[in-house]
Amino acid sequence: MDNKTAKSKVVASIDVNVHWPKIEKRAWSEEAISEHFECVLCGTNLVFHHKTDFIGLNVTEEAHCPHCNIRNRQTSHALQ
Repeated sequence: MDNKTAKSKVVASIDVNVHWPKIEKRAWSEEAISEHFECVLCGTNLVFHHKTDFIGLNVTEEAHCPHCNIRNRQTSHALQ
């Protein structure tokens, strides 16, 4: 069978109607704020600790959940 003369055949077709939810800016910002201040596992408010190093000019921020006893994140920010 010659590949140039063979036509491809449709075996199956699927119609997909995807409806994307309309997300308003306010809902997006509220979700981002809750993800920053609440534990992703249990929803408890996180406890933040900040350590400032004035010689190295940076601040280390640690967030942990008092309910789950896990450290959610540790970030460092530069002072100017």
